[in-house]
Amino acid sequence: MRLKNALSRGLPLMLLGASLACSACSDGGPSGPGPSGEREKNVVKGKATDTAGKPLAGVEVVADNQVLYDSNVVGVTGADGTYRLELGQAATTWNASARLKRDFNGRSYTFELHPSNATPFAGNEGAVRDFNWKLTGAKPEGGVYGSGVYFDLRDYVDPSDPDQAVTREHIELTLTPTGPLVDGSAGTPKTARGSNTPDGFGLPDVALGRYTVTGRYAPPGQAVRPLVVRVQGEETYTESVTVDFKPVIEGGEGPYRLDVELKFP
Repeated sequence: MRLKNALSRGLPLMLLGASLACSACSDGGPSGPGPSGEREKNVVKGKATDTAGKPLAGVEVVADNQVLYDSNVVGVTGADGTYRLELGQAATTWNASARLKRDFNGRSYTFELHPSNATPFAGNEGAVRDFNWKLTGAKPEGGVYGSGVYFDLRDYVDPSDPDQAVTREHIELTLTPTGPLVDGSAGTPKTARGSNTPDGFGLPDVALGRYTVTGRYAPPGQAVRPLVVRVQGEETYTESVTVDFKPVIEGGEGPYRLDVELKFP
């Protein structure tokens, strides 16, 4: 598809760019082009890769005009993971981002991809921006790529010792993948204690997958006690629950989280 140069006439427009091949591209930051890709004036290009470094097709790449409102250029990566977007002749600054949609266990999930360089760039200089799918880790603008598992202890006293205070900080939560993670890789069990976060008490950066959740109460210097668990809002507690991540806003595209409650048997 040929991109119409409406931006050079100052017209706000969302443009759809076709997937065009380019050589394997790396970070084309303000200091110069990446080692395997040359910048082109009025063009942003690059490559999207999965968590194993293989090309990702079907990734939506957006060049966001930082001056003209709602004047973005949008394209999709081809089978080789590459894209090339023509930005027009407008003297303005741009920022590039990418996102990937995946169906997993009957649900649709959307993921932001990690940019090789998160800084805006001048359109007349062009840029190379590669993107990589990360299941966990910090985002350049803050936050994390993983999903959150948040939990609470519903008992306020230990039934075996009513004089002993209980606290959710002493819960050890174990997440055991029931199959491959969302990217198809093999997950490994994760046992950890939670911490306070702006989104709740728990584990804020977990690779998205389907997990079986168990918990135990393990205060320092005391006997370890089993706990029973349920999905938040459900009636029945059991020794374990198997759950999928859900969007924070029902029907939304993320972020995603699990919410569970635990208590003594």
